[in-house]
Amino acid sequence: MEGNVVIAVIHHQEHIMGRTRFRRTAWPTRVACGAVALLAVLVVAPPVSAQTAAGTIVGQVTEARSNRPLAGVTIQVNGTRLGAVTTEEGRYRIVGAPVGTQVLSVRRLGYASAQQSVSVGSTGTTTANLQLQPQATSLDEVVVTGTAGGEVRRSIGNAVTTISAPEATQKSASQDLSSLIGARAPGVAIAPATGRLGAAPTIQIRGRSSIGLDNSPLLYIDGVRVNNASAAGPVAPAGRLGGQASNVSGRLNDVNPEDIESIEIIKGPAAATIYGTEAANGVIQIITKKGATSGAPAVKLQVQDGIIWFRDAANRVPTNYARNATTGEIIAWNGVQSEADRGTPIFTTGQTRQYTGSVSGGRDVVRYYASGSFENDLGIEPNNSLRQFASHVNMTIAPSEKLDFGTSINYVNLSSHLGADVGVSALLGAVVGHSLLFSAARGFYPNFPPEVPQTLYDNAQGVNRFTGSVTMNHRPLSWFSQRLVAGMDLTSDDSRAIERFATPDLVAFIGPVAGAGSIGQTIRRNTIASVDYAGTAKFQLTNALSSASSLGGQFSRTELNKSFLGGTGFPGLGVETVSAVSSPAQATQDQTINTTIGAYGQQQFGWRDRLFVTAALRVDNNSAFGEDFKWITYPKLSASWVVNEESFWPANSYVNSLKLRAAYGESGRQPTAFSALRTYSPAQGPGGVSAVTPNTIGNPSLKPERGKELELGFEGQVFSRLGLDFTYFSKRTQDVIISQPIAPSSGFAGNQFANLGRVDNHGFELLATLQAMARDNFSWEIVGNIATNSDVIKDLGGIGGVVLSAGQTNVVGYPIGGIFTRRIISADRDPATGLPINVLCEGAGGAGVACATAPFQYIGTPTPRTTGSVGNTVWIGKNLRLYGLVDFKRGHRAYNQNDLLRCIGAAGAPTCRSSYYPLEYDPVYLAGHGTSTAGLGTTDQFYESGNFAKLRELSATVTVPPRFVRGFSAASITVAGRDLHTWTSFTGLDPEGNLNNVATTANLGNQGLVPPLSRLLATVNLSF
Repeated sequence: MEGNVVIAVIHHQEHIMGRTRFRRTAWPTRVACGAVALLAVLVVAPPVSAQTAAGTIVGQVTEARSNRPLAGVTIQVNGTRLGAVTTEEGRYRIVGAPVGTQVLSVRRLGYASAQQSVSVGSTGTTTANLQLQPQATSLDEVVVTGTAGGEVRRSIGNAVTTISAPEATQKSASQDLSSLIGARAPGVAIAPATGRLGAAPTIQIRGRSSIGLDNSPLLYIDGVRVNNASAAGPVAPAGRLGGQASNVSGRLNDVNPEDIESIEIIKGPAAATIYGTEAANGVIQIITKKGATSGAPAVKLQVQDGIIWFRDAANRVPTNYARNATTGEIIAWNGVQSEADRGTPIFTTGQTRQYTGSVSGGRDVVRYYASGSFENDLGIEPNNSLRQFASHVNMTIAPSEKLDFGTSINYVNLSSHLGADVGVSALLGAVVGHSLLFSAARGFYPNFPPEVPQTLYDNAQGVNRFTGSVTMNHRPLSWFSQRLVAGMDLTSDDSRAIERFATPDLVAFIGPVAGAGSIGQTIRRNTIASVDYAGTAKFQLTNALSSASSLGGQFSRTELNKSFLGGTGFPGLGVETVSAVSSPAQATQDQTINTTIGAYGQQQFGWRDRLFVTAALRVDNNSAFGEDFKWITYPKLSASWVVNEESFWPANSYVNSLKLRAAYGESGRQPTAFSALRTYSPAQGPGGVSAVTPNTIGNPSLKPERGKELELGFEGQVFSRLGLDFTYFSKRTQDVIISQPIAPSSGFAGNQFANLGRVDNHGFELLATLQAMARDNFSWEIVGNIATNSDVIKDLGGIGGVVLSAGQTNVVGYPIGGIFTRRIISADRDPATGLPINVLCEGAGGAGVACATAPFQYIGTPTPRTTGSVGNTVWIGKNLRLYGLVDFKRGHRAYNQNDLLRCIGAAGAPTCRSSYYPLEYDPVYLAGHGTSTAGLGTTDQFYESGNFAKLRELSATVTVPPRFVRGFSAASITVAGRDLHTWTSFTGLDPEGNLNNVATTANLGNQGLVPPLSRLLATVNLSF
């Protein structure tokens, strides 16, 4: 039997630098291997229940308009646990379907779901081909919101963005989570630090709203809270140069994108109320692949190989100038080009390799998914590499229709050598060097040739991470369901900032003291344990009125144990242990424990399944609250109205669907650990007895920062081709924690944290999906998004806010980390020298005044005000897909710190072209290049426009016809490039990198920073 029925209303060369080694912990490995072995038994084991008459259903799922096959479509036999997921050819096979008339439910993100009835016979196979209609937003899609079973999108009054990970991964060849999320969700900005392998970015949703606390969203994997730390890694002993800015790693990218089914991004307090304290910045939910009870295991293999390079390095790294004191000749020098001409290039072409295999399927009451991957990358410098092994196991057991258990296990072993930039690195040496200034080192600052940092500096990190969870879904009554999730995320890392004992040829450059080497070893153990219960009772009160009542509670406990030890002076070559140093550094040990407990209640009423009103209340306590402040409550109220289903809606309207929504909600952000506590430090008392001395005064009334947000928006489809999702938000963050000075008479030194400030944010977000063309042999889809954000400090409690120097300052009426400088407005040219004279800066009312007395002017914000992207996907025939993505950021300033160092002569003499060819430049521009620029604060021209657009992703995928890959059910080949071109007026290396890019600060800096690197990847996928 065949059919094409569409029902659109149900949609819902391994490289180890030096001698650093890391030992893997044994027990997580044994757990993961044991789980894989258990799955192998389940795959080959006979069914545990008696078999009834059954048949087989096969078919293909295609797109209705273009007839092209659709991969990753889920097909479920209603009323059973049987199901399948389509291959690259859109084909599926379900074994063991009950004989008789059965209903198939078919769903995939980006398409309206369909149902089709099939008649299953006891012999042979039944063919059921289905087609899906493209639909950007499905109102009946189930979204993870924190309540038991989630909620259908039509009933949700706030913005939720969903990313289909398999589709995005195949198009983009994303190798990590940050590149998978980047540019695909409006209002979600990925902020990279450095392009070195092993470095991790931070994520911001709707900009910054806290001055001193973490601005990152919460991260969950399969319902379990997980570690999302940034700015982690090794830390060097004080005064050592090799470990400058070495703490650039983070835990965001530990998840393999190939294991992810979908990503749901819940934005801001209006959406995240029931997540409570810590959720004011939003929540990211990662849902991993679960497999399907299709009766046979599906095996997938992936091989990925590619190159990594510093695109156009010689032209992006500046050419420097200096005058020969003997001849007067002006000499140009480019560090990258000079080393390439010498045959010893600073940067080489790196390599990335990743191998992934997975098996999924199910038998009877069991569904499973298991995968393993190995990545081995070499960077563009010899001391930068990454090696990672990851395994993931999901298993679901459903002993009855009313009960199922699921377990998710993820293990990661990572060894990375993070390289060095920013400080005494090969890149900084080229940026500010010159052959006339540092002749002993071929021109590299500070007389260190590239082989010094690339050979001696090893900032290494070894990570073992285990994430495990158990989920119980129980439906004891037709009207009641409950869910319990318990899990743990355990991360252990051993991070070492090592300067090796130098060989005689390198000692000649750095001297015997630095050449003796050093080590800084940081050992962390971060454990997050969480339990989440939710129960929902649903009733049909009348034919038109429905009710859903939910109660839930969460417990989360984070414990961070951190130790530092190190020292300087190794006895000789090859010795790199802490116990071998001649001058030990002061050892430290810290333990930080934070606990949150909370509960919520939520009531939702629905009218005729198209008008929904929801109210919720969350109550929380957190261990970081002051002792006089125990509990905090967060309310929520939202409404959703599916207007196009009303009787008054025109039957032939060009607006095919329209949902209006509004939401108000509150959530918080707890103080940092110990900031509310009065603490004392150990000291030696009279006679050598132990004593204590006052340390921090604490604040027993300290409470969380409280975010209050209003959202208004709509979701709809126009002309059956254009899907739109629009949101306007206005957010007020009150009780912002500010550090205030305390009176010496209190007996305590330093500052006290208090809830004194307020920050306002507002903006809009738009996601649009256009089916531009759909033909049998050609189709074209355009997906674009744009978001704006504006943050303004409204109150600082009278603390600070006075601009005393150029740079970033928090001032009432301006954005967080606003940039202030003295602005040069006029200058004349000396006719004899060509240099600027009579320089004036902007004074009160715009009048020109002497720069030394001019006030500091606001010139911009470090946070992009506008972000967005445009992606195009073109299918040619049934086997070729072309894809490209351009993303952009605008409305902010980027600090060209490299040019500042060059032009003011920080390395000994100015090296900018403007210093030697002044007639080529405007006098006002030249005036900012004097040696007194930094002291006067006339640095405005070095805070350049950070606007840019990037060709972020470009790919071509060929689906190999089955006749060419006999023995396999599907095969595809993808060639993809990443970070291939940048359009920008920024004159530095790259407007995107930021040295100080951590979640708790907006500070800028790109001194000697390796920019995001370009990649070219080839990926082969095989299924059988």
